[in-house]
Amino acid sequence: MENSWSFRIDLDLRSSLGRRSYPDAIVLQEDRNLVMAPPGILDLDAKNDLDEAYAAARDQRPLPLGRFLVLRERSGDMPWTYQAVVHDLEFDPSCRPGDVRRALGGVVRDAEVRGLFHLAIEPLGRWMSRGLTFEEMVEAIDVTILELCSDLESSIRLTLMLDGLDELEEASHLLRSKVLRRSTRSFRTVDDNAAMVEVVDGDSRYHVKYVPGTLGGYLVNRAHLGA
Repeated sequence: MENSWSFRIDLDLRSSLGRRSYPDAIVLQEDRNLVMAPPGILDLDAKNDLDEAYAAARDQRPLPLGRFLVLRERSGDMPWTYQAVVHDLEFDPSCRPGDVRRALGGVVRDAEVRGLFHLAIEPLGRWMSRGLTFEEMVEAIDVTILELCSDLESSIRLTLMLDGLDELEEASHLLRSKVLRRSTRSFRTVDDNAAMVEVVDGDSRYHVKYVPGTLGGYLVNRAHLGA
């Protein structure tokens, strides 16, 4: 049996934002000096607990890699905006997978506290030919999900927003292969006869099944000890 907690990742096109996809927050990638941010986008919230990052932005000092900034709540139905600091444009490659994992993990934990449960994320770490490869980006997101599963208490949904169907298909293949490689057994659920695999991470066990109606997304539930 499974409990009500879940972590879902699915794939969609960037063009769907505001048309068929309405997330609670959008996660954009940023560099240490805020070069990537559009002019005037940063609106620091003094009440946020990321004092060091906000002070660094205020004083125009480079931000630590692996951190994030969050914009104030927008009026109406506009989603929140997170800026994940994952690039240093002085280096090639400009991003490391570990910085993506730390930034995205921090964003998801912060979003849970704020009651934001559906996040649309850019391909974090991908920037021209100087960032992560496509496979490194997908793997960083996939590993982050497993790292988060042990301490989240709310159901979370991530939607990876991509530019075209070819990227959707590639991400779908990579996600499926990574789940299958770490699985210990596979079976079918009793309720809808859906294919499911079991993943063991230390003392924790998770049941993973593919989300119907998405291109390669999957749903993670904690497995009860008696399952």
